[in-house]
Amino acid sequence: MKNHDGCCGGRHARPVATTRRLRRDDPAIPLAGSISHTVVAYAARVRHRVPEDVVERRARELQAASSYDCWNGLSDRDQELWRHMARLDLTT
Repeated sequence: MKNHDGCCGGRHARPVATTRRLRRDDPAIPLAGSISHTVVAYAARVRHRVPEDVVERRARELQAASSYDCWNGLSDRDQELWRHMARLDLTT
């Protein structure tokens, strides 16, 4: 695991059972229920209205304002949930 001295000053330990994607084209949230389907469907629906770099920046802002955890230490699933909240924030 990389040392994130520039962002939080510590190492990020992950549990053995990780939620990281194995391939880049895999969805960040596995489609295993109504909530995950809603997140993925909403992302696809607003993709043409809000650029991904704006969503990413707003997600990092929301997470930083609400948590002491480092963005780089979050799982892909947690990062995608923050992106979903950012999409909701930017489109409503």
